[in-house]
Amino acid sequence: MDDVPITNILRQTKLILPTDTIARAAEAFRVLGLTELPVVSGVRLVGMVTEASVLELLVRENPDVVMRQPVLSVMHEDCVSGNTYMTIRQIAEILNDNHRQVLPIVDQYGVFQGVVTRQDVFGALFGTMRPPSVAGLATPLGVYLTTGYLRAGASSLGLFLTGVVMILTWFAAALSVYGFAWLVQATSPLPLLAILQSPPLGTYNWMDVVRSALLVAQFPVFLILFRFLPITGYHAAEHQVVHAIENGEPLDPQIVCQMPRVHPRCGTNLVVAVAVFMMLVERVPVQLAVLFAVLVVIFAWRSIGGFVQYYVTTKPPTEKQIESGINAGRSLLEQYRKNPSYRGSELQRIWNSGMPVVMLGVAATLPLGYLLDKFLPGLF
Repeated sequence: MDDVPITNILRQTKLILPTDTIARAAEAFRVLGLTELPVVSGVRLVGMVTEASVLELLVRENPDVVMRQPVLSVMHEDCVSGNTYMTIRQIAEILNDNHRQVLPIVDQYGVFQGVVTRQDVFGALFGTMRPPSVAGLATPLGVYLTTGYLRAGASSLGLFLTGVVMILTWFAAALSVYGFAWLVQATSPLPLLAILQSPPLGTYNWMDVVRSALLVAQFPVFLILFRFLPITGYHAAEHQVVHAIENGEPLDPQIVCQMPRVHPRCGTNLVVAVAVFMMLVERVPVQLAVLFAVLVVIFAWRSIGGFVQYYVTTKPPTEKQIESGINAGRSLLEQYRKNPSYRGSELQRIWNSGMPVVMLGVAATLPLGYLLDKFLPGLF
């Protein structure tokens, strides 16, 4: 990695102008997690402002007055910078020789390009750089991971099959409830199948209640069936590998297995939030429905989503599933470390999320539902 161009680890940062207040610079320190920030006028680097210089001024003078002063009053104009044609090794030498934590980078025309930190250089030289966040999906063919612009693991076929499996599982749940209604009607005087096949009467009556209950029962049956699919093990492995990457842990099976199966950014949380909202809106009196549903979703959606993740959409992964996740993680990290600053198009980022391909799988399978409903009226 010594001779890799510095542009590979260049990071973009919030621009601080000489006329900005010290308060804005202080907020930038906090948000970006940097101790030194470049000050730019137009496209030119004109200086650096450091946490140390701001703190020194705060100690000596009234903080309320200091925070309204311009950055120019604490800016160091004699700052050292690097060039985009330099290698990581050369940048490391400049950081070391000048005792800097952050080095601004300019191009051959003196135009400001970004900054490089000591941590960036360490990660590049030691081969330990990791993306700040990773997303992923579980597929029947293994774990899929992406940074948005880079992807690894399961192929597009696996993503397509994820959509197919989701819809087929829903069909299986509907058929299970349909079969139960048929069995009850065949073995007792209760005409459950006839009730299921009949259109709602539109007035409150016990048959419409039974029909609604049968249709609603498809959802818990779907969850039970989904829990037993191999994809839930891959889902757990995906979460555990993502946790390991984002926490800087080695992708070792023993370490990965200790990571949580629940992840706060899992799409399950969003699905559950929408489902809870819709259910409460339909079940609670109209006057209170929306307000009550909004409050429940705001304060409990992550907790409910975490519960569903743990008990429904994930299960302890097998060694094969953990291995699939680790292989995807290692491949993604290898790509990222070769070019961590790579940014593709927004369209590429959307495609790499995996959801467009999953939805193609859903769309390809839905026609089967129309055929089933035609031959089995009342199925849906």
